[in-house]
Amino acid sequence: MDNKQVLALVNDLPWTQKATIFLRVIDHVLNSFSTQVATQEKCREAVKLCWSWLQDHSVEPDRLAYYLDSEEIQDGPLAEHLFVEGSLEQDSLILVLLVVGFFAHEAYKQAGRSKEMSAAITEADEGAAEYVVDYIGRVGLVDKLSTYL
Repeated sequence: MDNKQVLALVNDLPWTQKATIFLRVIDHVLNSFSTQVATQEKCREAVKLCWSWLQDHSVEPDRLAYYLDSEEIQDGPLAEHLFVEGSLEQDSLILVLLVVGFFAHEAYKQAGRSKEMSAAITEADEGAAEYVVDYIGRVGLVDKLSTYL
């Protein structure tokens, strides 16, 4: 299946199913950060919080948004510039951040706190699925995504 076919299937899914599939896929990229252990740890932490929020909504939206709104995305372990442009590591990081943003957006929405979203979180709505699928392709996991559909 190509990205367009996969995206069409993904877009037809309810949010919870989409989110679950995205988390299952990004679990496969968490070992991609071989040169940056701190990045790997932050990404694992973020994914764990997404799973927790999906399970019982016990994670505050701000905790999810932190990964996109903090200084760590500019100058810390979540900074894209730590990696070679277009590398597996950089694309994996972007994929993780896209999915975390997707969760943060929904968490704010369900908490009735949409007005508190940053610009980055606001953009991570249902339309972000297109970018998530694109980056899943970039990291070579479209086949894995297809198996979950």
